[in-house]
Amino acid sequence: MIPSDLTATCDAIVAYLVRCQDFTPGQYYGAFWSEKAYHGPLLDWHAGGSHHPRGAGSGGLGLWLAGQERDDDDLCRRAEAAFDWVVTRQHESGGYFEIQNNERPSDWECTGLEECSTIEVSFVIHGLANALLAGLPPKACYLECLHRAGHWYLSIEWPPGSGIFPHHERSPYDTLNANLHTGEALAAIFTALREVYGRTVNIFYQGARRTVRHTLTLQWPNGCFPYRANDGITINYTSLVVWCLLNAVETLPEMHYRGDVAPAEDVRRALEMAGKFLSGCVAADGTLLWDENETSTAKHNMWTYALTANVLRRIGGEGNVAAAERLLGYALSQRSASGLLPMRDEGEEITECAYMQADMLLFLTQGV
Repeated sequence: MIPSDLTATCDAIVAYLVRCQDFTPGQYYGAFWSEKAYHGPLLDWHAGGSHHPRGAGSGGLGLWLAGQERDDDDLCRRAEAAFDWVVTRQHESGGYFEIQNNERPSDWECTGLEECSTIEVSFVIHGLANALLAGLPPKACYLECLHRAGHWYLSIEWPPGSGIFPHHERSPYDTLNANLHTGEALAAIFTALREVYGRTVNIFYQGARRTVRHTLTLQWPNGCFPYRANDGITINYTSLVVWCLLNAVETLPEMHYRGDVAPAEDVRRALEMAGKFLSGCVAADGTLLWDENETSTAKHNMWTYALTANVLRRIGGEGNVAAAERLLGYALSQRSASGLLPMRDEGEEITECAYMQADMLLFLTQGV
């Protein structure tokens, strides 16, 4: 049985997304306005919000699935408007800028050059491809967006054929969640093109296959997938890598593709090890054991609670499911007066960050 407070939280997120969707005539029609900055503590929450492309990807999918479940045409119309907006924001290269604050693109490497983000593209593609597979009208502009994004991913693989896809253009690091975001997105692009548009583009599948196989080799013996190769113990990014892995495998259309993206025994072992690590990071009261297990700036994010609960439930097993229930119990106990989950498990109560709320809606409902 689904807990009533979980249903109420998801309903509150849907209502928030409806409130913050921008239908002002002009360039942001259909986007979601996020009052708060991109993420903290790396950046100041109060530095100014933005219309994030990734928020449209997750928000559009969340509203589309909610609209279908409720038979609510208005929610489906809103979802379609979000996707119609986000395809117009795609860079000519096929990527998307990782918008930080007040519509300023990121410049992680301090080059002063245009810099598209693997993570930003991947949340857009996760939303669009999955909505198409769930019945979103298959417009030509969506087809073009998927094609261009797929080719952009392949253009940044470095070295070519390695399965290494950087976090952003010109990044010098082998970043595991960027790899698996790419693997999931390429699998989703391949599947949506094949199932919805009748086009089989095997180069996208092979890109997914390369990065999944490469990234599985970087898992630590304790089950953690570090933030970068051999660097940075992390609950958050272990969960994110596993979420992408599960999505990639489950999205692929046939056993031939699912079984070949990586050896089934390798996937099973990776999930088993990750489940052991993640469940061991959950305290008896449902809080995450951050201090000894998180070196990234995602420390204390409530987003991680929802994400980790999602993957533990999907991995399955008595211990993993019990840990997921503790995580959800704690997270839901922290609901704000608005009904929304706070962004962090400590400090100032912040709720109005559209992309994080939209992501959490997916983590709480999709795939479980």
